[in-house]
Amino acid sequence: MQQIDTKAGTANYETKGNSEKPTLVLFHTLLADCSVYDGIIDELARKFCVTRFHFPGYGASTGLCNSIDDYADWTAELFYALDISKNGTKPISVFSNGFGGFVSLGLCLRHAELVSHLVISNSGGAFPEERKAPLLGMAEKVRTAGIDAVLDIAMSRMFPDAFRQANPDIILERKNKLLTANPDQFAKACQALSQLDYLSKASQIKCDVDVIAGLQDETTPPSMAIELNERISQANYHEIANSGHCPQIQQPKTLLQLISKIL
Repeated sequence: MQQIDTKAGTANYETKGNSEKPTLVLFHTLLADCSVYDGIIDELARKFCVTRFHFPGYGASTGLCNSIDDYADWTAELFYALDISKNGTKPISVFSNGFGGFVSLGLCLRHAELVSHLVISNSGGAFPEERKAPLLGMAEKVRTAGIDAVLDIAMSRMFPDAFRQANPDIILERKNKLLTANPDQFAKACQALSQLDYLSKASQIKCDVDVIAGLQDETTPPSMAIELNERISQANYHEIANSGHCPQIQQPKTLLQLISKIL
């Protein structure tokens, strides 16, 4: 991966595909770094010029981020540094997943000029009260015992039981990748998610929006995606029946077909 210094910090990123093709930027979930797109990025690069990157705390990316607004501003600085929009002449599509979905909403709200089409998967506009406790619990575990203490919890939040049992190699790979995350920044991200509320502002988003829900997602359930979809008048709603939190791993072919249909 490449590295670039921005006004907000340092970012690890990778770009694949012909620069003349439509631009697509991939945002990863809290429970994985951007390697979560390993299985689909080459196929996406046939149609798009694709950029993926690590948020601060993953890979070699750095930056002071204590809120989702901070992450959105950090990402905007990366977009500017890479000149992804080619000085405003090229539209930008974003595919975001989980935590990355919340950040992408912040980007659309705070830097509207940077996103032409948002495809947001397995995310929402805010966590309901009963779902904030697990986030705060993970933050506390990581602060006191490190990332190791939440690996099993993270896997259970990423994938349904049957998928985990049938794919031990994938689970081991995901655990090893998550182990490299910075514990302090991971805890800050959990805290930031528990304090977030973009639902009240979601109607202000003006770009094209498609909302995807994984029907087996226990982390950000379909109800959160549906609620977000209802707040954005121009949004379209889609479902992936046999998917948990990360369809790019659990249902890659279905997700690729859906992205191709949408974009």
